[in-house]
Amino acid sequence: MVMKNKSEHSNPKSVKSINFPNSISIKKVGIISRDYRKEDKNKFRDFSYTFKSILLHLNQQGCDSAIFSLFTLIKRKSFDAKQTLNKMEINNIKTIFIEEFIDGNEREAGEYVVYFKDKNIWKEYRLIQKFGTLKYTKSFKDTVIKPFKAEVKAQRLLGNCTVLLCGETNIVKYSKASKKIEDKFNFLRILNKDTNIILNPIHDRMTRFEMKLKRQYLSKNKRWVISVWSKGKSDKNGKIKDGEKPAWTIFYNGKEKNIKPIVCSISNQINLEIGILDLNNA
Repeated sequence: MVMKNKSEHSNPKSVKSINFPNSISIKKVGIISRDYRKEDKNKFRDFSYTFKSILLHLNQQGCDSAIFSLFTLIKRKSFDAKQTLNKMEINNIKTIFIEEFIDGNEREAGEYVVYFKDKNIWKEYRLIQKFGTLKYTKSFKDTVIKPFKAEVKAQRLLGNCTVLLCGETNIVKYSKASKKIEDKFNFLRILNKDTNIILNPIHDRMTRFEMKLKRQYLSKNKRWVISVWSKGKSDKNGKIKDGEKPAWTIFYNGKEKNIKPIVCSISNQINLEIGILDLNNA
């Protein structure tokens, strides 16, 4: 499956709303994945059928945040996430991270949306993925990397967390010579002392060995890196490459944390998988 994203190679400007959630505080987060090949009971291949049930369940578990795998909700008039949230009674969850997309023969990624509660009203903040892979050329550095770092510093330091969308973790590089990860572009220097969580929602499971090493590297100095992806990716022979483990990885201070899926009774047809990470007790 080839993921299309019109924004990936476009002018690297963020879609920024009037609201800026700069005081997010994540302490207990729900991590949610699904099989993007499957239709749910409402005939849509997204989280819309289970959206409310998932959030109600996580709210009951005391979560303050929820991060969904990418290709989260199909952008359409018949389902409005913010309107849905403002009609719900959830008192614990304050922040929700999703991606809008267009479904078709090939899924097309849209805007990334952070829904956050402000004085009991749900508001939204929008971002766009800037790149999937890096080209190590001077022109790419000047036209993409520098603006990206400036955007992260000015627009993505959201309280105690920041967001790296999918392959944006390639901002750090694997060196074949040293066989180590290097911060060639000095990305980590722009994260302030309060940024102890990197949220890394992903479209598909990444199988290249260095991707896991990059997440591990980014988690050093007592930082969390939480990655979650959609299930259902197949290879050129049509074999599904989900693997045996849950559809997420979690690193803290250079070490991997194993979080098992929880047991819940949410009715679904999309192979729903939910984990809960309590940062104070993990």
